[in-house]
Amino acid sequence: MALMLEKSGLPVTGYLFPGKRRGCITRQAADYALRKACDRLGFEGYSTHSFRRTALTRLSNAGIPLRVIQEISGHKSLTELQKYLAVSPEQVEDAISNI
Repeated sequence: MALMLEKSGLPVTGYLFPGKRRGCITRQAADYALRKACDRLGFEGYSTHSFRRTALTRLSNAGIPLRVIQEISGHKSLTELQKYLAVSPEQVEDAISNI
């Protein structure tokens, strides 16, 4: 990944998505830009929130400990983090089959 980032030509300092005035763009501006792009492409149901949920669920499914995911995501509690994590019926069946 480091090699890919080096070849990308992205800035190594400052913000990847700078704001108009200063600092980075707001969460709302990022969500608006993503929704607008998805609308143009005919994609439905996408948002920065759905991307965040997917990323956190994938980390969990990869076996990353919940405390580590909590640190990455910035959730104040495991209870809040767990609201983000999707559990598939297959995961429930696999868990039960191990009893």
